[in-house]
Amino acid sequence: MTRTILITGATGTLGRELVRRLGCAASGPRVILLARGAASADVVDATDPLLDEWSGSAGRARLAAVRGDLLAGTGFGLAPAVRGALAHEVTDILHCAAATTFTLPLAEARAINVGGTEAVLRFAGECHALRQVACFSTVYVAGRRTGRVAEDELGEVHAGFVNSYEQSKHEMEQLVRATMASLPIAVYRLSTIIGDSRTGVVRGFNALHYAIRLLYQGLAPMVPGQGGHPVDLVPVDYVAAAAAWLFEHRFEAGRTYQLCTGGDRSPALAALVDATVDAFYRFRPAWRKRSIEKPAIVDLRTYELFVRSVEETGNDVLRQATRAIQAFAYQLAYPKVFDTAATAAALAGSGLTPPAVLDYYPNVIRHCIETNWGAAAA
Repeated sequence: MTRTILITGATGTLGRELVRRLGCAASGPRVILLARGAASADVVDATDPLLDEWSGSAGRARLAAVRGDLLAGTGFGLAPAVRGALAHEVTDILHCAAATTFTLPLAEARAINVGGTEAVLRFAGECHALRQVACFSTVYVAGRRTGRVAEDELGEVHAGFVNSYEQSKHEMEQLVRATMASLPIAVYRLSTIIGDSRTGVVRGFNALHYAIRLLYQGLAPMVPGQGGHPVDLVPVDYVAAAAAWLFEHRFEAGRTYQLCTGGDRSPALAALVDATVDAFYRFRPAWRKRSIEKPAIVDLRTYELFVRSVEETGNDVLRQATRAIQAFAYQLAYPKVFDTAATAAALAGSGLTPPAVLDYYPNVIRHCIETNWGAAAA
């Protein structure tokens, strides 16, 4: 039987790269994109304009798209005949779709991250020739706990969470683990994706990039954390290549892999702040003339006092800036090191290792500045 991979979230930062690797090679499986931006829910369409991005690829003829909505339940809002045909054809599922905004109300984050995943897993249970399912998660399911986080560990919730994204993903993993007994599922956890290590290009700006922008604007005078503790960041090209390799060559149901940089190649918070400021000087020399102080690294209590004082001053600009950075900044206050031993072992023979962050991070900063954090490309 011909392999057919269904990919959710294929138009996102990671999904795009996975399509390039799995669906655009000279030979490989058929790939169907389930996307809200597709033209039709009534037909699986190989000519959908959504696929134009990959029109020059060798495997373009094996790509197709269908409009579906994970919030519509198991049937994704598809016509019954289309849903039935997919259930007969799909052999593999890559579930990348997620709500990644840190500031969403918990109910909204749950709707897509938990409810959407439940819909995908129920559909997977209907697939007649299902081989494997990969669900993408985050290392930050660890929430507010600190220290080393093992790959197969999903801790209790007593430590709490920094934001709704972390909590909803933790609940998603609980659902996935409960379903592993009946479906062939693996979990791929990501840390914070910051751009492409080869070019510095950012295709999906997230909370970290906006925190960098506030620093650039002089609106982030301090960050919580400890200067010597590592901050795990990861490039999209490594994550996509590693996930594709594991999915194609080392799939093992019931396993959880942490696709992150790990402690050895992750910069300490103080070094990351220094590298950020140095990149401002390097790629925008006029920034030096603004005499913006490098943000201080402070303990959580001091940072919370600062946040409270900002709220009380009534300065709307600083208040909005502080609120915007809080959801990410608090992650820095609960330092962790993510174990990657099983992932490294599974990737043996692939030639894939995460690059050292500070080797490519300046180019990410340059891209942010030159595009005005994506505004120039809009």
